[in-house]
Amino acid sequence: MYIKEFSTLAGVTVKTIRYYESIGLLPEPSREGKYRHYDDTYVETVKQIKQAQELGFKLSEIKSFIAGENIQRGLPALVMIKAINSKQKQIELEIQKLNLKAKMLETLAVELKSSPCMLDSPV
Repeated sequence: MYIKEFSTLAGVTVKTIRYYESIGLLPEPSREGKYRHYDDTYVETVKQIKQAQELGFKLSEIKSFIAGENIQRGLPALVMIKAINSKQKQIELEIQKLNLKAKMLETLAVELKSSPCMLDSPV
């Protein structure tokens, strides 16, 4: 398929496809004369990239994970699973930090309610 059909099937613009190629997220496509030619693997790869972005991955992160990997047949599953596990651990740490902040805010609110400053202030 040519780039216009590819962009339609992948749900991205032609400009996005060219950008992904320029930063190494997509392999160089084959050519039919002067036209780029893509197979279904490219569509699946772009959908995986978009899904990864929706789940919090930056393009630079995806690029670093696949650096040196063979991406001719899409994003390497084992590499992406490792990246997903890493992202899950990162999210779990963020949740723990937010839970700690929530507890600290609750403690501060309780302390402020019994503070001498609150005795004269309307709540």
